[in-house]
Amino acid sequence: MSATTVMLAAFGVTVVGRWAHGTNTVTPKGVVQGVFAVLVIAALDSGDTQAIARGFAWLFLAAALLSDNSPLTALSKVKG
Repeated sequence: MSATTVMLAAFGVTVVGRWAHGTNTVTPKGVVQGVFAVLVIAALDSGDTQAIARGFAWLFLAAALLSDNSPLTALSKVKG
């Protein structure tokens, strides 16, 4: 899986997590930050820097999944 795909997944997880917690899902600042991060990783996702881009992309995805606004923490608060 390419680093750009992983970054897009991390951006999607962030948006879904914010929606699941009832906060502003899409803000101009968040969109600019997300697009910039995806573009930087996409630029690094070729040649000698591909391994570095993959590492950073997986770190971003892990941070998005483990943050306070992740969909996983929203699921843990659901009472069945």
